[in-house]
Order: sequence, then structure tokens, then C-alpha cells
Amino acid sequence: MTKEQLGVSRRNFLKASGITAMGAFAAAGLTGCGQPKTASKETESAASTGPAFLQAPEPIVDFSETKEYDVVVVGAGESGLSAVHTALENGATVACVQNVNTAQTTGNMGAYLDIDANDEAALQACVSFINWKSDYRSDRHLVEVWARNSQEALTWWAEEAAAAGVESVRHDAVLPYNGYEIALHANTYFHVKGNHGAAALVIADSLAKAGAEFFYNTPCVQLYKEDKAVKGAICTDVDGNNILFKATKGVILACGDYSSNDEMRDYYAPDTKGFARFVDFRDGSGLCAGMWAGAIMTPTTHTKMIHGEPANVRLEMPFLFLDRHGNRFMDETCCRMGYMNNFARKYLTEVGFEDSTAAKFFSIVPSNWESYYEEWKAASPYDISMHNGSNKVNPEAWISGETPEELAQNMIDYAAKNEWAMDLSVDAIVTSIARYNELCTLGRDEDYGKDAKYLVEISGGPYYAIPRGSNKLPAILGGLLVNENHQCLNESFEPIQGLFAVGNASGQFFGGVDYPMDIEGLSIGRAITSGYVCGGYVASL
Repeated sequence: MTKEQLGVSRRNFLKASGITAMGAFAAAGLTGCGQPKTASKETESAASTGPAFLQAPEPIVDFSETKEYDVVVVGAGESGLSAVHTALENGATVACVQNVNTAQTTGNMGAYLDIDANDEAALQACVSFINWKSDYRSDRHLVEVWARNSQEALTWWAEEAAAAGVESVRHDAVLPYNGYEIALHANTYFHVKGNHGAAALVIADSLAKAGAEFFYNTPCVQLYKEDKAVKGAICTDVDGNNILFKATKGVILACGDYSSNDEMRDYYAPDTKGFARFVDFRDGSGLCAGMWAGAIMTPTTHTKMIHGEPANVRLEMPFLFLDRHGNRFMDETCCRMGYMNNFARKYLTEVGFEDSTAAKFFSIVPSNWESYYEEWKAASPYDISMHNGSNKVNPEAWISGETPEELAQNMIDYAAKNEWAMDLSVDAIVTSIARYNELCTLGRDEDYGKDAKYLVEISGGPYYAIPRGSNKLPAILGGLLVNENHQCLNESFEPIQGLFAVGNASGQFFGGVDYPMDIEGLSIGRAITSGYVCGGYVASL
């Protein structure tokens, strides 16, 4: 795929990105990120200026075997599989190395922009919306790569999986922004056992049949360089042997993020401390290998994605929220799952960051909650929701009680059954509901200043309590800095020959503190699209 097809240029990329140097990350290393060797005296002295994982090991020079390909892809998730596909389609020989024993991805939805239903203005409005939701820190041109190519990439993904028996259900959505009605779609896999991961498995099998070679349980521990160019990936097999996978055209890092590496989390995303890991194998080793080869990381703070609420339970409406003690703790106007961790994080300190369920809380909802939905949704389209994809909330999954006292006891029983770190009492819950109702009658929130239109009494019964709180960390969306072709940049913001990064291994698509969930499935959609575009580009070199 050419630069013209991407619709961007290096000059415009550098002008628009507005990025500043973070310092020299070329001297990089790892503890807990792979197979470190004894460091040289130079890197030992450099270690005192930064964390241990930035300390580069001695280069591995002895290999039990050398394999040669045009393209080497590190990682067999959605971005890696997409890169493998387009590299093959463009005539390249391809190896894909993976640190675990299977292709793997998580999530349920992959979003794309309907390129046919949106005119150019609507497309640009969508790009602007994502930049706004990223605190204006995303690189516009990388977002535009997703907007222009996502329909093609996600259509391929859905058709490839469906051909092997894993069919998606399309979810349609309209995003209003700046006077434009932006048409979006998503491939959803809620109905499939294994969800989006089931699609990844069958696509990996199809790509293997098409000629790609997959090497599982073969993590990349370093990159191989000749002069200043990256020319391969050095991996270890289950027996500890070092294997050199040479790449004549390029290495694509599709290795995901570092969300299961506590040392890297503490350094790049300290506000994730105490939240539960979603998986254990996203150890950041590929990112470290890239930094040891001269690539630099996206400036912090990195965007965190914190999930943990079932699709049929979560209701995002600003009623009364009660914390682990049964007390009101915020202006509930901010009610979206992706942001709630910022309000609940302080409770993790009460348990020494040892139990992520301390970030759980309850939304207290009146029986007539649905009568407010349309009015509130129209006033705040990005804040109000009772759907996850096409899945609507199911009140039968909520906790209920005919009186505040009965509701309170059922909340206590629910928390105990699920072993949540809570210290609840019937008296505290009932008192909090009564105080909130007083404020609703007054029409002025003297405790938190919530907009009067959201002050609705919790009265009349039956009463509902919705278990809430996002305490799991599926991903951190901050990777290596890349240009418009997803080529990694060095500390001088120059492209590193032969080294590319896609998906969550690449940076500056997102930029806010939290992952915006207004375009459902955007993270997976971006990952598939970036791999799809990059694989074809590298194969064409």
C-alpha cells in the first residue's frame, strides 16, 4: 500500500503531531520483559538514570538456527494477523512469532467507518471527534488512516472468519458531532464462545494454509540490526535456543501493550496501580526490544482501558452512586464506565492496592428510570447509555428490594457473595438514599453540585442497585512512536529502517487519560486496520 493510498505525508505528519522529545530511550533494557543478558558497563551506568527495563542487554550473537523471510511479524493478535494477511497478499514471505501457544485477542467488537455513507466532511468530523476525546494528543493522520481504511480491513476480517464458521453480527451506530451524523459499524462477537478471540483463531489457521509460517511459544527477546537498520527478530524457543528470524523488508511489532508488566505500568501509567490484570502475557517485551533498537515510546500519560462490567448489567445514567462504604462519593453526571475508575481509584489505597474490587460501587436506580432515558440521552449523547453494542441492559440482572432497607441488605449479601472488598451497613445505605432524596426535593445539590435536571428521587419502589465499577485493565493504549506508515521513530524523530509497530504496540492514536468508549470497538478496529495497512506497505518495499 503506497503513501498516496494512506492519504498522508511525512511532512504533514511531523507538522501536525506536535510531539516533543522525551529523552534518549535508545539505551533500554528489561527485567521481567523477556530474557535479559548481563549488561555492559555503559548500560549499567545508564541504568541509574531510569528504570531497569530500559537497560539494554548485551546483543545476542549466537543462534541455533537462522530463518529468512521478507516480513517478520511479532505477535499473533488482531493487528499481527491483519499484517500477515496483507503482507502475504502483496507477495511477501511471512513469519509470525508469538510469545504464547496460540493466536490470541480479547474483546467483542471491531469498529469501522462507513466510507460509502459518510462524505468527506463527516469523515473529517469523525477524526476530529476522536482527537477531542483524546485530549487533542492523538496524531490526526494516524486516525485518518483508520477512517479511510477501516471498512476494507474490518470487512476482510469478518469475511475471513465467517468463511471458517465464525460469523459476526454487524452493529450499526450513528455518532452526532459538529452537526454531522457519522455512520459507523462494528463486527460483534458477543454471541460466539471465545468472542473476538474465536475469530482470531480461525483466521490464523487460514493464514497458515495460505503460506504464512507461525511460531508459537517463541517470544521475541531482541531485534537484530545490521548497521542502523533492523533486519530481523531474535526469538527463543521452548528449549531456550536463540533463533534469528531475518527480515529483508521489515519487522512489524504487533506485540500489544505492557499491561501485565507492573514495572512498566508504574513507570508509564502509574494511575493503573491496583487494578486487576486482564491477562498475564502482555509483558511489554516487544516494546522493550523496540526501544533497545532505538525506538522511543509515546509521551506519557498513556491511555488506560479499564473494564469490568457485564454488558447486560451496565446502565450509564446519572442517578445515585454509593461507594464501598455505602456513601455517596461524586457528582454522578460522569457515569460512563471508561471514566469511573478515576473516582473509585482512591478506594484502592484503603486496601493497600491488594484487592481491585475495592473500586466497585453501586448505582441506585428508581423503578421509573427508563422514563428519563430519551430526554437525558438527547441532552448528553456521549454520556448516557443503556446499550453495549446491540445488547440492552436487563433489570432482572440487577439487585432489587421493595424498601430501601431490603435493597440495602441485598446489596450487602451480593457484595459478600462476590467477595468484594466492601464495608457496607444497612444504616449507611438507607441514610445516603434519604439524604439524596432531600437534595432532590430541594432541587439543588449542596453536596456535589449536580445539575438539577438529574436530581431524581429514589422513591416509590421497587428499588434497584446496579453493581458497577471497572476494576480490570484489558489494555494500555500507548506504544512506540510511529510515522504515517507505522514506521518507528528514533529520538530525533527519524524513521528507523526496517522497524514498524501496529495496534497497541504503536502510539499516538489515542491520547487521553482514559479510553473513550463513544465509538464502541474502536481499539480493535484500529488494531486490525493498522496491521492491515502496514503489512501491505512493508511487503511493497
